Amino acid sequence: MRQARAGFSAFYGEHGYKKFLARKVLEKAGLLSVVRKFGRSFSPLLEKTLPAESGLRLQLAIFDHNITSRNLPEMKSETEVDVALEPLVYFPGCSASHLYPEIVGSCKSLCKSIGYSLVVPRDLACCGVAMDAAGDPETAEKLAKKNVLALERTSGSILVSCGSCFAHLKRYVEILSQEPLWKERAEYVCERLVEINQFLDQWMPRNTTGTHNATDIQKTKVFYHDPCHLRNELNITREPRNILKRFEAIELIELDDGPQCCGQGGLFHLGAPELSAIIRDDLADKVLAKEPEIITSSCSGCLMQWKTAIAAKGRNIPVLHLAELVGRAQADDLSF
Repeated sequence: MRQARAGFSAFYGEHGYKKFLARKVLEKAGLLSVVRKFGRSFSPLLEKTLPAESGLRLQLAIFDHNITSRNLPEMKSETEVDVALEPLVYFPGCSASHLYPEIVGSCKSLCKSIGYSLVVPRDLACCGVAMDAAGDPETAEKLAKKNVLALERTSGSILVSCGSCFAHLKRYVEILSQEPLWKERAEYVCERLVEINQFLDQWMPRNTTGTHNATDIQKTKVFYHDPCHLRNELNITREPRNILKRFEAIELIELDDGPQCCGQGGLFHLGAPELSAIIRDDLADKVLAKEPEIITSSCSGCLMQWKTAIAAKGRNIPVLHLAELVGRAQADDLSF
């Protein structure tokens, strides 16, 4: 598929220009911060004037301006390590870095609670998954090399909080396989990668029942959405459920026929929005029938798709990264 797309025009298809523009923004991921500031500042105003069926209204819904996060600590820079804690290298990804900083804050708080201080290396770039999938190997290789350069001068494990980023970072050895020196450098980085669900499942305390007596606990129904990258490529499905089951206040709900795709697919939702919406709404209908009170996942793209799905259904259900949900559960703060 990647090879086939490499032969297409950058503007191939009815919505090809959207995918092209998205890739260009991701190459300069700092532009996403401008998008976030606009979306979170103006979406409340625009929602009052936009009709309910407006596509723009649905797109603005990804900023969740009605659901405010708790005050979370700012991310430490590379030179601001908390010396009382074990430093841990962190690759947050474009979405958490520029669109949803609450994910970064939640990851930092969780890791601090188990003795780690997250450190984001300077000069990180987009992981490149969108460019690679779109058949743009030159840009994908350029971004891979930039991240290898930033990460190889660090030591120890590298925590990744986005499932799509993690799956793509693991492919750097393959992407850079035609250049032996870069392949070797990529191997050094890839062998240090740690996915956040696996990390938390291993290091979070097992007894996380909170401060309530068992008879006082009011269950909150939570649906965990499996990102396709983690479910199909890496078989990381047990760990997030293990984490959520630590909390007696969480009732984990599952689909009768098992997990399915949300339809986001990186830039697929831009290139084929009608088909993406069909896949999205089919899943949403099945999940909403289970009456969840919170929806969570550990992939930035899936979270965006779910925020749009909930808005399209006219519902007001929080959609949280698993790290933010776990942080709230630890603080007995699952009410919205």
